[in-house]
Amino acid sequence: MTAVRHTPPGGLDWSKHALFLDFDGTLAPLADHPGDVRLPARIVPVLHAALAATGGAVAVLSGRALADLDPHLPPRITVRAGSHGAEMTGIDGIDTQPGDLSGPAKPLAALAAAHDLLIEAKPGAVALHYRSRPDLGPLVRRTVDEAVIPGLRALHGNMVSEIARADIDKGTPLAALMARPPFAGRVPVMIGDDVTDEDGFRRAQAMGGAGLHIGAGPTVALWRLPTIDAAHDWLARTLTGTPARTEGAAP
Repeated sequence: MTAVRHTPPGGLDWSKHALFLDFDGTLAPLADHPGDVRLPARIVPVLHAALAATGGAVAVLSGRALADLDPHLPPRITVRAGSHGAEMTGIDGIDTQPGDLSGPAKPLAALAAAHDLLIEAKPGAVALHYRSRPDLGPLVRRTVDEAVIPGLRALHGNMVSEIARADIDKGTPLAALMARPPFAGRVPVMIGDDVTDEDGFRRAQAMGGAGLHIGAGPTVALWRLPTIDAAHDWLARTLTGTPARTEGAAP
């Protein structure tokens, strides 16, 4: 299927769909430091409405480690994949083996120490954040590319580059979940904003569903919206009939 990026439909029968969501840049706006990211209060009732409309077929697929992701999400969102799919919680029968990346990560750690960058070690991946030093982007990307060994791949996102397992991406948990209740038999919709979400878009669309890309830039997603607020409003309108307008961060 050739990707043609349209505005998503104004209405969607969520009783027939499953919803998959990225976290940073999708559910929550980006921040200069990952620790400063906060889930907007306006999206919490929308997520609860999604659970009701889909019979519980809602999952968050994040590049964050689960230990870092879980405190940001409402307790009712129980199906979560972290570290680009190397970790999962909330559903039985899916086995993940994160692996040891301490060796390949040494050049990343050295660069982080030399330039006071944030390095994030998580199961199945090691990320180097350079939002505080965007001028170092080419050096960071080159260092990450050179650290790749067989079985790993380089991922370059929005002011972050990382080495990660080559056999796991966000499409991996999406496909695994689609084979299990309450996701089985539904049409997947994946929403994300960054390069690592493209694998989820591809898998959802291969299953007859759609990807929704937030922002500009190349994407395989069939649908696009310009901003995170536009995506939240679209979800709210299709789920509740009204846009998501309440400001503030979720507790």
